[in-house]
Amino acid sequence: MAAALLTLIACAPAGEDAEGERAFGAAITEPEATRVDAVPQEEPGLARNRWRAVNESARTVTGNLTASLEEGRGGPLALAFANGVTLRGELLTVHDASARVGGQIANFRALLALPSQVDARVYRVIDETVTLSAGQGLCGEARTTSVAAAEFVGEAGRWVLHIAAFRGAVAPGEGGDPGFCGVFGFEQPQ
Repeated sequence: MAAALLTLIACAPAGEDAEGERAFGAAITEPEATRVDAVPQEEPGLARNRWRAVNESARTVTGNLTASLEEGRGGPLALAFANGVTLRGELLTVHDASARVGGQIANFRALLALPSQVDARVYRVIDETVTLSAGQGLCGEARTTSVAAAEFVGEAGRWVLHIAAFRGAVAPGEGGDPGFCGVFGFEQPQ
């Protein structure tokens, strides 16, 4: 009898026991805990550089835009607007869309028309050049001190870039009034 049982066990296919049930390993694997963007988003200026002005502020104040990162990911953001204004910004922080902006603005979602899963990047402006033809910058006669920006896939399925300009001594998201100037909307040209 014992010999017959040993023969039955030996003849069982690999991964099955003598009763024909599948034997599974004791190792339990867990999925990697990485964030998956529900809405595709990217650091502004990294993958897409040329943008078409789509809202009234962008069409009348700035015109189209060329955006780039001077030193790759995390490097200074360079924004060159068609009207002759250029900005260079250093990344200060990344805020969740629900984070409070300051002043009378509830949050970055409301300010930049963001889906709730998209982050806003805040840059301290380290250089702003306004040509004579431009006349004034993103904050009119005042110097632009910071910008909040988000690049993501919008509702229509196209990449969009929304930029808000500020003139205050306090950057958006740091508490206090950041001195909001305006929001400029762009999308990838066809």
